Amino acid sequence: MGGMKPDRQLLFALDTDRYRIGRSLMIRGLGLIYLIAIASWWSQFRLLVGEDGLIPASRLHEWMSHQLEGTGRSSFFALPGLFWLTGTSDFALHVSCFLGCLLAMLVVFGRLTGPCLAGLWLIYLSLVNTGGVFMSFQWDILLLEAGFLSLFFCPWERKTAWLNPPPLSVINRIALVWTWILIAKLMFFSGWVKLAWASEASPEWWPDGTALTFHYMTQPIPTWTAWWAHQLPDWFHRLSLIPMYLIELVLPFAIIFGRWGRLAAGAGFTLLMSLILITGNYTYFNWLTIVLCLPLIHDRVWPMWLRTWLQFEPLGLTSPPALKPLVIKLALVGPFILALALLNGYIILSDLNSAPGRASASSASSSWIRKMYTGLVPFHFASGYGLFRTMTTERPEILIEGSDDGTQWIAYDFVWKVDEISDRPKFVAPHQPRVAWQFWFAALEGHFDYRSANAVWIESLVLKLLEGDSDVQALIKNNPFPVTPPKFIRARLFRYEFTTTDERNKTGDWWKRSVIGEYLPAVSRPPAATTDSPQS
Repeated sequence: MGGMKPDRQLLFALDTDRYRIGRSLMIRGLGLIYLIAIASWWSQFRLLVGEDGLIPASRLHEWMSHQLEGTGRSSFFALPGLFWLTGTSDFALHVSCFLGCLLAMLVVFGRLTGPCLAGLWLIYLSLVNTGGVFMSFQWDILLLEAGFLSLFFCPWERKTAWLNPPPLSVINRIALVWTWILIAKLMFFSGWVKLAWASEASPEWWPDGTALTFHYMTQPIPTWTAWWAHQLPDWFHRLSLIPMYLIELVLPFAIIFGRWGRLAAGAGFTLLMSLILITGNYTYFNWLTIVLCLPLIHDRVWPMWLRTWLQFEPLGLTSPPALKPLVIKLALVGPFILALALLNGYIILSDLNSAPGRASASSASSSWIRKMYTGLVPFHFASGYGLFRTMTTERPEILIEGSDDGTQWIAYDFVWKVDEISDRPKFVAPHQPRVAWQFWFAALEGHFDYRSANAVWIESLVLKLLEGDSDVQALIKNNPFPVTPPKFIRARLFRYEFTTTDERNKTGDWWKRSVIGEYLPAVSRPPAATTDSPQS
C-alpha cells in the first residue's frame, strides 16, 4: 500500500472490491429465494385471497379506495402494487406468480439480472400488499428490503458470468456496505428485543433463561427434531442462550473489523440459522438470512476448491473509475442511498427507544423525517426487525369440529396444523402453509373476536366448511363429512404439550392435550336471504 496514491488508498480502504464471489452467490441465491417464496404463495393464493378466497384481495382494494375517498391521496401510494392496474382477478394473480417464477429463474441463471430483480421486487411487493394478514411476516418484508437493495448491488449486464465473477462497481460497493448493515441490523435487533422487551410480569422473560425450554414445543409448526430437542435437560437449554446472545448482540459489530471480523460474523449468523432451520419450520427465512451472509466473505477466504471451480482470477490494482461517468451515476443513485440512510437511522433510533419504559424516538425526530417514513412504509424500502421478541410458554390450539345433530361432534384435521396427537411433526419449510400459521396466531387470542385481524378469515373458513366448499378441502387431511357438509360448526381451544420420552414409548403419541374451553360457539348455515355472516 506504500506506493499507492492517497485517493486510491481511500477508494480501497474497506477493500470492498474484493467481494465478487459473495456478491455473485448472493444475487443468485436471492433469485432462488424469490422463486421459493412466489411458488409457495402461488400454490395457495386462490384459497387465501382469490376471487372466492378466505379474504379476497378485491375487498382490500375496495376498502382502501373507500378509506382514501375525498382525501386526495393516491391508492397506489397507500398500497403500492401492480394490481391497481391489472385488477385482482385470479387470472391476474396467476400471471403475476408465473412471471415472478420466470424472472427468478432468469436471475439464478444470470440473465438480465438487474431488470429481472426490479420486476421481482415489484411483483412481490404487489403480492405482499394484497396478501393481508397472510402476508404480514417479517421475512416477507426482509425479502423486499433485500430485493430493493440488490438493485444497486447486482450487475446490470445482459448476461452475468457464473465463472470468474465480474468486479464490483463503485455503486455496487456502496450497496455492499448496505448489505452488511442490513444483516447486522437484522441480527442485532433480534437479540435486542429479547432483552429490551423483558419485564418481571412476563413469564417468557428471556433473561430468566427459560425461553428455550418452551421454544421447541410452542413454535408455530414444530418438527420431529423439535420434539427431540425439547427432551434435552433444562441446563442445556439455559446454556444454549449464551452463544445465541453472543451471535446476535456481539457479532454484528464484528463486521467493522475487516475481513476476519466479517467472516466470524457470517459464520456465526449461518450457524445460528442452520440450528433454527433443523429444529423448526420457519419458511424461507433461515435460507434468506444465510444468503445475506454471503457478501460478508472476502474473496480470499473462500476455499480453494470453490475458487478453482469458479475459475476465479484475483484482481490486481485497478485504476479509479472515470470521474464524469461516476459523478453521473452517483447523482442518479445518491437520492436513494440518502433515503435509505435516513430511513434506517429513523428505524434504528425508534427501535432502540420503543421498548416499554423508554421514550419514543419518534417524538424527538424531525416531523419531515416522520412524514417521509410514514409515506414510504408501504414500499418496504427499509424496515425494523425483532424476531422472537417474546416466547409463548403454552401451546393453545383451535380444534374445529362439525356435527349433523349438534350432539355428536367430529374434529377436522388440517394439513400441517397440530391436531391429531399421534401425528408425527414434519418438515414443510421453505414452503409456508399460511393458514396453518394463522391458526397458531388466532389460538393465542384465546377466543373468537370480531375485532381481531384473524376474525375475517376464520368466519369465511367456517362458512365454507358449512357449505361444503370444494376448494377448502385442500386444507383438510381427511374430510369427516365427505358426502354432505355438517349442519353445525364449533371450535374449541385445547392446550397441547409434547409427550415425554416415557409417554411416547407407551402410547406412540407425540402430543398430549387437555381442553381449555370454547373458542367459537356452535354456528349453522344462515338462511339464504340473510347476510353472509354465520349465525348461532
